[in-house]
Amino acid sequence: MVASDAHSKQSSLAGFWRLPLLCLCFLALLIPPPASAQLPSTKPKEFSPVVPDFNALAADWWTQWPEATQEQKQQWLTDVEGAWKEWSNNLPEEAKLDERVKQVNQRFAGIRKTWEKSENLKTVQILPDVQFPAEPTVLQWAESDAAVARGQQRYLGLQLEKNQLDDGVALSLSRLRERVVALRDINRNDPKYLSATLNVFLAQITHLQVLEEQRLLKEQLAAWNEELTFARTELERMLKQLQYSSAVAEKLAAARTEEKTNLQELARERSDSQHLIFESSDAAVTLEQQIKMLVFSVDALENRLQIRKQELLQAINSVLAPDGEDEKLSIDKDLVENAEKAQANLSRQLNVRQRQIVAWVGEDAEGMQKWWRQFEKIDSALGRTNDLIDDVKRYESAQLYVYQRQQGWWKTLGERFVHQLKEIRTGWRNLANYKLFAISEQAITLKDIAQMALVIIGAWACSRLLNIILRRMVHKSRTTEQSAYTLWRILNYCIVLITFIIILTMVGLDTSKLTLIAGALSVGIGFGMQAIFSNFISGIILLFEQPLRVGDLVELESGVFGRIRDINVRSTRITTRDNVDILVPNSEFVTGRVTNHTLEDPVRRIHVIFGVAYGTDPELVREAAMAAAERVPVTFTNWQRKTEVWLTGFGDSALDFKLVVWVNSNAVSSLGDLTALYNIELLREFKDRGIEIPFPQRDLHVRSWGEGVPLVPPDGGDGLSEVSAHTQKPIERRGSAGSEDWPDISDDGPNDGGDDGGSPSGH
Repeated sequence: MVASDAHSKQSSLAGFWRLPLLCLCFLALLIPPPASAQLPSTKPKEFSPVVPDFNALAADWWTQWPEATQEQKQQWLTDVEGAWKEWSNNLPEEAKLDERVKQVNQRFAGIRKTWEKSENLKTVQILPDVQFPAEPTVLQWAESDAAVARGQQRYLGLQLEKNQLDDGVALSLSRLRERVVALRDINRNDPKYLSATLNVFLAQITHLQVLEEQRLLKEQLAAWNEELTFARTELERMLKQLQYSSAVAEKLAAARTEEKTNLQELARERSDSQHLIFESSDAAVTLEQQIKMLVFSVDALENRLQIRKQELLQAINSVLAPDGEDEKLSIDKDLVENAEKAQANLSRQLNVRQRQIVAWVGEDAEGMQKWWRQFEKIDSALGRTNDLIDDVKRYESAQLYVYQRQQGWWKTLGERFVHQLKEIRTGWRNLANYKLFAISEQAITLKDIAQMALVIIGAWACSRLLNIILRRMVHKSRTTEQSAYTLWRILNYCIVLITFIIILTMVGLDTSKLTLIAGALSVGIGFGMQAIFSNFISGIILLFEQPLRVGDLVELESGVFGRIRDINVRSTRITTRDNVDILVPNSEFVTGRVTNHTLEDPVRRIHVIFGVAYGTDPELVREAAMAAAERVPVTFTNWQRKTEVWLTGFGDSALDFKLVVWVNSNAVSSLGDLTALYNIELLREFKDRGIEIPFPQRDLHVRSWGEGVPLVPPDGGDGLSEVSAHTQKPIERRGSAGSEDWPDISDDGPNDGGDDGGSPSGH
């Protein structure tokens, strides 16, 4: 009871909401939607053909032609042709426009002929000779495959025609635009305006005819593509339903035997022609036999490909036998590749013979026609060999497919893998042999570029490996670092030279012509490359003679001082005390003066000059200097080379000493100054021992100039004034300014007072 009440209540609520919803829907139908919410119209745009007004011809009256249907085009063309005839009949005879009027009429007829051809092609079968039986044999499949292959060639020809016609459409449109521009540039009252109008209309009608021919080809291509797709599907179905036939096996064996016999006969005839070439001295006979040999070669290639096709068909038929054993794939890895190379070689020979005949026969038409018939025969045979190569490729794929279905996927895994590798190899070779450019008539391909890159990488790897080996020998103390560096540089130059010659050979340069290159280089060296070649030869001299080695401490005539880091082809890198790398040309080391501090013996002697005050014990100075030298880590001493201290002179203010010390240059960094190291230790040692380093001292002698001038001021009261007053004589100047020019002014000797004499002195 409760459930029925709830159900009735729910039904009443649903009825309550249904009425407002119906009202809203009714209002929505009455109110039109906004413009932005309206759906786009599906009604096609109404076709409205335009009949041109020849008195004021428009340039774009025909633009709707490609979108019109066939019926619309026919009616439109009828209307345009009627207007044209009405206007052309009223053309003045003196304008001489009859030829172009005739051309326009021919274009109208051409458009209608194109339509008739299109209708006729719809009734013609595309592949009429192709049959696809339900349970085919191998030979039936081969015949159907050959017919489909011929249809594929026809389809490719149609594609070529379509591409050419596309270019014709663009050219026709370009001519139409040119004539429209020419019409616009002519005044209506000009007598040439009528002729320009006729030219524009002729270009328009011609363009319409080209468009119709293009449409016809597109329809043909679509029909051919559909038919070929169906044919390929049927061929796959036939492969699945192939049946074994003993009669087919016998027929294939007989055909194979016949082809081998023909091949042997061709080989015999080719040998006879070759003997005639060597026996005959007549140029015409020799050339004729050479062309015959070319024909024999093409026929032999064709026979080999036919034999290969029969072998593949035999293998397919054998694997279909119900009681037969498992067959292996009949794979010939090099046949197709060798056939393609032979075909290309024969094509080149044919071109050579054609040029030879043209140069020999000249303008003799009859003689040229005789030879040209043979050339056409050879060219046709080469075309057949190309088709046979394609047939062999398809038969190999078909063989793989049938073997997989009959024997299973695993049994043919190895053969399938080899087949795929063969296809990849063939594709790579085709890509690798693509010609990029030519150098001295030598074609450069991707394969050549890759080989050059491999040669360069191999040379670089050899150089790096050699460097690693020599470094390990140095590390194990089997050779010196300088010997290893010199050997690596020389071998590196040899590797670069060999690599350069190999690359020149790969690009087709005759190595026998290197003398010409050497002569050209000598001229270049004499003019612009003299400095570079001089530095290179100097670098070779430095490596062999070894007056300088890596790590030597050298000082150049120009003032550069540092260690040698690298000896390169053109320059040598030196690192100075300031950690600055300087590239010095190698010729400067050969022609200039170079001081090598580490050439034979790295131990060298330096002189550190210093001075001490007068009165210092020389033995104490010697002990202090020796102790200071011992604290410097680069000091070298043995029983022959000892550190010494020399008293070299008596200076104005000090006793002059020299610390003569031996140092090991290999233990000295080129970034330091040895004198500074020893001076620091000397200063520290002198300070500890109380040895004084004096300041400079000078004696000053002061005098006055002029007569009657007292030697001392009037207020002076010393003895000197008394003596002057007692003598009452002026002091005479006798000399320049020396102390000997002053008279002795005291009987008691010189005055030791600071202000009492004429020659005071102080220290």
